[in-house]
Amino acid sequence: MDDIQKTLKALEEKIEATIKKQQKQKLFEEKSNALYLKNLEAFKLYFPDLYQQLQSFQPREDFNLFVTESGHGNLIPKGQTRPLYGDNPVEQSKKQVEKYTKKATFGRSELYHSVPAGMKLDKRIHIRYMVDLVEAFIDSDLKNEEVIESLPTHFPTCMMFGVGLGYALSTLLEQFSFDYVLVCEPDFETFYASLFCTDWSAILHESDEQDRSVFLKIGVSFESFLQDLMGTINRVGPSSLVSSFCYQHTPGAEVNALIEQFFENFGLMQLGYGFYNDAVTGLAHAIENVNENRCPVFLPTETNKSKLNGLTAYVVANGPSLDEAIEVIKENKDNAIIFAAGTALNSLIKVGITPDFHVLVERPKTTYDYLVETVDLAYLKNLNLLTVDVMYPEVPPLYQWSGMSLKGPEAGSLFSQYEFLKSHQQYLPALAFSGPLVANTALAFATAFGFGEIYLFGVDNGYPVTGQTHSKLSIYNESNRHEAFNVSSDGASHLLEGNFGGKVKAISLMVQAKQHMESLIKSTPKTSFYNVGSGAKIEKAEPLYADDVLPIARKQDKQRVVEAMKTSFFTNTTFDEPEKAVGKEEFASLCDYLIEIANRPFHSRKDASDLLKAQSRVVYAYRGKKFGHLFHVMKGSMMYFHCPLLSLLYFYSDEAKTLKAFKAGLDVWKNYINAMKLDYQDAWKKRCEYSLEVEAELRKINEASLAEFG
Repeated sequence: MDDIQKTLKALEEKIEATIKKQQKQKLFEEKSNALYLKNLEAFKLYFPDLYQQLQSFQPREDFNLFVTESGHGNLIPKGQTRPLYGDNPVEQSKKQVEKYTKKATFGRSELYHSVPAGMKLDKRIHIRYMVDLVEAFIDSDLKNEEVIESLPTHFPTCMMFGVGLGYALSTLLEQFSFDYVLVCEPDFETFYASLFCTDWSAILHESDEQDRSVFLKIGVSFESFLQDLMGTINRVGPSSLVSSFCYQHTPGAEVNALIEQFFENFGLMQLGYGFYNDAVTGLAHAIENVNENRCPVFLPTETNKSKLNGLTAYVVANGPSLDEAIEVIKENKDNAIIFAAGTALNSLIKVGITPDFHVLVERPKTTYDYLVETVDLAYLKNLNLLTVDVMYPEVPPLYQWSGMSLKGPEAGSLFSQYEFLKSHQQYLPALAFSGPLVANTALAFATAFGFGEIYLFGVDNGYPVTGQTHSKLSIYNESNRHEAFNVSSDGASHLLEGNFGGKVKAISLMVQAKQHMESLIKSTPKTSFYNVGSGAKIEKAEPLYADDVLPIARKQDKQRVVEAMKTSFFTNTTFDEPEKAVGKEEFASLCDYLIEIANRPFHSRKDASDLLKAQSRVVYAYRGKKFGHLFHVMKGSMMYFHCPLLSLLYFYSDEAKTLKAFKAGLDVWKNYINAMKLDYQDAWKKRCEYSLEVEAELRKINEASLAEFG
């Protein structure tokens, strides 16, 4: 009888537990369905595109969001065998938040502790004030102070990798505040499930009320993550990420890959923004190239692009792998349209190949000096130039014909677009992904012309792990070369996958150049791309050995094609009254407002951080407006000051000493703003004076300094 009673009691307990579980499940389903609908309305308001995706999303057949012992939702993600959480997801997430905020992981930019010797001789305004900022940091003598290890109650940015069902994010935002929250969840289904578990509506509404920006990268692939992230940075500024609290909520290979990519490219996210001197000379050059040089501007249409889609273009750069392909280029030079990028011109000349277009991009006077120093000017008079609006104005007249595109995003490009729109009621496009290197510009032109297939030769985006930095034909290997042409691979700290396996080493700009090429190729699916030689692998460009490049059948008279490209893809324009259009008074007003913001009192890290955020929003408000070019005049220099100042604010534990050092740096920034205000009145019409002689002198001083200090 005792055994029967025990069995019955066990059965009763089991039935009771089942009933309780069913009741919990029913209660959870009622609450979660209501929560889901509430969240959908919030996404409809704040993230309409994501709302549409959520509305149409169909989870897998075995999707099972089940209730836990604590009454909260849990999920076994697709492809996994274990649920995301244990019996109490909320308590589990709270413990994780406590652990990861006490010993926090930060993405930070290094602070300045020394001034390169050559910087002190560089007379450009930006460099002068950067030197003053570095010296202000050095004088503050904070480098021996303790570094912040626990997450402060306020921090500029939170990067959450893997949001799971949202419990950790809710807990985190209850205890800490951020200016920017970026959530990366590669599994769209898991995010969909979080709408039944977490009050996203409250998170989004509170973020709106607290002036907190939330960015959601949901269902992002490893390949698109960085591009999506760069898009966010371009909307709100690179200082939004310069001090990031990095939180991995859920494990997994995809999440780990996103984190690895974030930290590998953390420094790259602060490249390519230029600075005041770059921007204002680019503006001056654009105006002179249009009004004085009468350079026709690039205006492609789908009709004229379609005429070239059956033809082949060769983009030739000066990397070591060019040597593998010289004979192939020779064999096909009469049938392929050849774009020579930068110093590849010199290499091609040596083997008797005349390119159809020489491509140049750099704005300093060094570009003009390089041509005068290394190329027979009579030869250039028989050559076509493709360049961009910021080109040094003495360069285009050296050629038989010069056509230019807008480089974008640049002050000169935005100014040109606005003026062209006023005169012609037509949008003038900029080249897509045209930087940072001249090979990017050449590829961007070839792609924009609409060629059906494009071959890349010597476009290595890196150096062999052991070996030369450029083609053996390059001017960099000549014994009588100018000192400014000395090239070293010492800074090539990145390892990239090789085109045929193995690795190549690269500097940061080469990594960025490769990424931009991949983005351009991805956006041009109707063109076939071939990467010839043993440089870095380029995604979506077919790897080819030089011996496997097929001969090109003659389809049209090449010279007629080139002449047709020059006449049909370019148009002439002029800028009326540029002195009024450049916005001298508007820029002075902008500078005055930025100084007024900087003069506001601050008593905490957050107060100081808010000053920088206020300045940033004022500058970013100029985008898309009448004086939109002023955004580009100011944005780069602002980034160069805001990033280290923001890093400083959240780097050291001693808040009082930090704020004192911040004030010293902020004073330098105010002085710089005032100097730009005065300089801009005339600088908008002055050419760049940065010559080969200046570059060589600065290089010698820096090399001597490095040798002295080891």
